[in-house]
Amino acid sequence: MGKKKNKNKVSGAVKTAAKTEKKLANKLKKELANLGEEDIAKIISQIEKEEAKRAAASEKVLTTHPTARAYASLTPHPINNELILFGGEYHNGQRTEVYNELLFYNPVNNSWRLLKAPGAPPPRSAHQAIATSANKGELWVFGGEFTSPTETQFHHYKDLWCFSLAEKKWEKVVAPNGPSPRSGHRMVLLGRKLFIFGGYCDDGRECRYFDDLYTFCLDTRTWEKVVPTGRGPTPRSACIMLPIGNNSLVVYGGFSRVRDGRSERTCTHADMFRLCARAGGWSWRALAGGRGARAGLAAAHNPHANRAYVFGGVADVEETEEELVGEMSDELQVLDLETCRWRPLELRAPAAKPAPETETKSAPEPEPVKEEAVTVVTDEVFTMKLGGVPLGGHSEGPDAGGPAARAAGGPGARMSAMLCVQRSALYVYGGVLEKDDKQFYLTDMYSLDLHKLNEWKTLISQPALPDWLGSDSESGSEESGESDSESDDSEESD
Repeated sequence: MGKKKNKNKVSGAVKTAAKTEKKLANKLKKELANLGEEDIAKIISQIEKEEAKRAAASEKVLTTHPTARAYASLTPHPINNELILFGGEYHNGQRTEVYNELLFYNPVNNSWRLLKAPGAPPPRSAHQAIATSANKGELWVFGGEFTSPTETQFHHYKDLWCFSLAEKKWEKVVAPNGPSPRSGHRMVLLGRKLFIFGGYCDDGRECRYFDDLYTFCLDTRTWEKVVPTGRGPTPRSACIMLPIGNNSLVVYGGFSRVRDGRSERTCTHADMFRLCARAGGWSWRALAGGRGARAGLAAAHNPHANRAYVFGGVADVEETEEELVGEMSDELQVLDLETCRWRPLELRAPAAKPAPETETKSAPEPEPVKEEAVTVVTDEVFTMKLGGVPLGGHSEGPDAGGPAARAAGGPGARMSAMLCVQRSALYVYGGVLEKDDKQFYLTDMYSLDLHKLNEWKTLISQPALPDWLGSDSESGSEESGESDSESDDSEESD
């Protein structure tokens, strides 16, 4: 008889990997000790314990507006005329702060209130949130990431939360077979199911982008992995995904990193796809008529008009094997969800005032427009130039919305802003501006009456850009934008 094999025997390769893992863990532990920072798992655990201690909800009307941030979620309240702002992050070049604030904005009196409820989720950014009117109003939140203050540690979530707007309490929904941890993904509601697509996860050793699709049934509270037929989107984050009725959705753009032999290159996507319900399943279909490569856009669905609004992002204008030239955008486009066709949103010019009859004066010479400096980001394989659009102004060209739109002010070029539609008004909040190799997190907010379409209304003015405490050689890292926190979202992360 031969010898029995020892089923518990560990191979040399596994032992080596375990030793390497232990060395890396000890090294990280020493680095964190030098920085005065705890292990990220302990940080999150402590936050969860503190949130669990809260016995009852409390509300506070703010005397000022929320702080600057990006990669948060801005969601229309399903019942009241309010907006719901949750999470997000702020980075000043040295430190990162991630939020789990739940804030409500009242557009009637232009006020904010902070609600602290029992059992809230730990802080996160680059997550996704959707509100539904069921059960007197619910807010569903999935995934996202938490970054330690020094940005030496990252944690991606795979948790699902439900906030009862009537009872003012959080619930962590535990169900098997859901998506893996990720941020920079997208989520929409079709009927009574949440659809989650894409995103990325960086565990410090490997950064993976996803093209998988999951649904979560709000009635049965069960996950299902969907494997559609047809050619669908490749792995990506920082794309847009919008619902079309109750049985279809559209995906456009996004960002990923693609390995090419031994090297890695970035890829900003220009393609667009439609997912449709078919007998017995779902099917992807590629669509024509894309707008060029773009990532880190903000999108808002207007269900009453079956159209969506898409704002900002990073747009490619030139690409070679070694160089990608792009610019941050302030374009506001309309996507017809029936035809999946794009058009610029044109604002109506205000009526011109008649000139005085007593005196005729020649028009003054227009002042030259100051353009923002061009930012050059390079990682040896890839170079991106950001900028060139007038800061706080609107870009020229057929997609810029026309002279009326530019004259009406409104949000300047940025990526990873928060955007939503509530009761025939479009709202834009915050985002990230890259300028001179620096990233500035914005705090401004605007609204646009979608019936009048005459001018943007400034709800929160952007003060002088905050101090940047990072080195000037820092390239804003995050993949073009969403700190892939939707770091990625800028590239991503939404």
